[in-house]
Amino acid sequence: MKKLLFNLMFVGILGQTIAQQTVHIYGQIDQHAASDIIFLIVGENGLPIEIAADGSFSANRGIHQFPSYFYLSKLKGKKLERQTPNIWFESNSIKISLNLADKSFETAHLMPYQQTSEKLESLGKKELIKYITGNPNQIPSLYFAERYKESIPLADLEMFYKNIQEDYKSHTYGKRIENYLSAKQRAPIKKGQKIEDFHLPDKEGKQVAVIGMSDKPKLISLFSSGCAYSVLSIDLLEKFSEMNDNNMDIITIWEDGSEDIWLNSNTSRKEKITWYNLWDAYGFTSAYFNRNLWPTFYVVNENGELIDTFRGYSKKTLKRLEKLAE
Repeated sequence: MKKLLFNLMFVGILGQTIAQQTVHIYGQIDQHAASDIIFLIVGENGLPIEIAADGSFSANRGIHQFPSYFYLSKLKGKKLERQTPNIWFESNSIKISLNLADKSFETAHLMPYQQTSEKLESLGKKELIKYITGNPNQIPSLYFAERYKESIPLADLEMFYKNIQEDYKSHTYGKRIENYLSAKQRAPIKKGQKIEDFHLPDKEGKQVAVIGMSDKPKLISLFSSGCAYSVLSIDLLEKFSEMNDNNMDIITIWEDGSEDIWLNSNTSRKEKITWYNLWDAYGFTSAYFNRNLWPTFYVVNENGELIDTFRGYSKKTLKRLEKLAE
């Protein structure tokens, strides 16, 4: 349980401390026991909240854009059990009252699509996909389409995206769907196959050609600032950089939800990065490389062909890096 709590708190702290806008969420939680651990999840980031003896609570959280959503969950064993559906908002201050006994809640100024969102949460996957693909220009549909994009047939997702209005396409969910489609329209990457080039920004905002930056072999690492093992892997790459003697390009690609998270979280460790350090805001690389775990390392030869892949933060990974540097 301690490990679970650590991981959840680790992710939540990152989201809270460096997000672009601060939202104040407060209210009352009734029928709670002193031992209850309640998490407030805003977007993808969660932290436990402090509940006073009278049931009141108050917390500030960070978000990247409006509209956004939050929900409350209770730690039950080793799992988080939802106490509310997604609650959508466009305000910097939100009050909620929740009764843990029956999970009933009240909050003012609900968004007009709140009822639709709750309906979608209750549907099975098949019914959900049928609804969202037929109703593209709604925030709940866009949210669920991005969340379940891998379960939607590619042709249906392409049609869904085609029918999205331009203002929705500029939303984070729309951008992530666009990048997912762009990645999946390329041939899947396999060992021995050449990787099509693509561009990502560095910390100065310059677009860098990931494959075509040079004719050297490359070690490409897919990381997330919300993954403790990714952050720890910076030390592995630091050791590899010392052994590498500039024979390979080292490229770290961070799949973070905002530029602030990428640049300003875990700065004491990220200060060690002396190699190419890039940001993938909308998940293109993850979809193209078919990444299913952070951290994942990809070895690319001088011809731009993928020759090896390995995953995780471990002694085995260090040995693979040491062998690569020989």
